[in-house]
Amino acid sequence: MLLWVLKDNAHARRFYERAGFRADGAEEPFHAAGVEVPEVRYVRELKPHL
Repeated sequence: MLLWVLKDNAHARRFYERAGFRADGAEEPFHAAGVEVPEVRYVRELKPHL
């Protein structure tokens, strides 16, 4: 599973890290109202629920 988090949103990044996600090094700008906002990609491997 992957998701994008605003790079400067430390609260959200800690939340996802505690949930088992990790930043994989990918970054991409997101544009909001003409402003470029950097995002960081987080990934987490999903395991079958048995």
